[in-house]
Amino acid sequence: MKKSRKNTTRCAFVGLRRHTHVERSEILTEFIVPTLRKELGRNLIAIAADGSFARREDGPYSDLELMIFVEDKKDLPFGFSRVHDGLLIEGLFVTEQEFHRMIHEPNEQWYIAGSDRLFAVTNPAFVKRLKKYHVRDRAQKFRRMVRGATHEVQEAFGKLFNAIDRRNRENLFIVLSETVTAVLKFVSYINQKPYTSSGKFITEARTMKIKPDGLNGFLRVVVANKYPDWDLLQEAAEILFKGIETFLKKRYGRELYDSDLSRIINKNRNNKRR
Repeated sequence: MKKSRKNTTRCAFVGLRRHTHVERSEILTEFIVPTLRKELGRNLIAIAADGSFARREDGPYSDLELMIFVEDKKDLPFGFSRVHDGLLIEGLFVTEQEFHRMIHEPNEQWYIAGSDRLFAVTNPAFVKRLKKYHVRDRAQKFRRMVRGATHEVQEAFGKLFNAIDRRNRENLFIVLSETVTAVLKFVSYINQKPYTSSGKFITEARTMKIKPDGLNGFLRVVVANKYPDWDLLQEAAEILFKGIETFLKKRYGRELYDSDLSRIINKNRNNKRR
């Protein structure tokens, strides 16, 4: 009987190929910069790379992310995405003020965006000046972000406990992923410290100075793939949620939950839904 041979040939992708840091640099300087200078003219202030490229942590399949600073973006799209020779290149057109709102000011994406490091491709003096931005009323702004993150945690754990009660194995991974993300965002905001990248969320969360009781145990269940054990998952989730509530009570006291429904619209006049 003829033995079947195992196919060890790797798939040859067209839209996703390996690149080195040097190769990305060459594409950036030889193609992207001249094109943007030609198309934007005097409207262009600076071009900076961010993400893994700026940190010099880009792997063979990493994309190339760019911040393109302009004076006026009235006639420009939000950004662009191109796949060149198997490399995804994404650019974002921003003004200086918009960049500070996105990156430095506490917002719903700050837990990951706040760590952005820029590598100046053009106009290094401008890029260097961006780092000197000062956030006013920082503590008060993060207090609001913690409150928003608390509601997200509440919703995520509600879905998780429902999945556990119903033994919803088929959709557990998705629900659990949402819960982990909500918890990690919460931990980022209470520490006022963003994560470096999505590939380091859990690793960096373990090292945060302020952590609610039960965080490490819950993450161990997730990382060790022990969550198929319903009882173990429920116990770890209950301990963590209780730890989050205990932390919030110590930090905010009676302001933990606002149960007063006698006034809704007037009390939340300034709390616009994002």
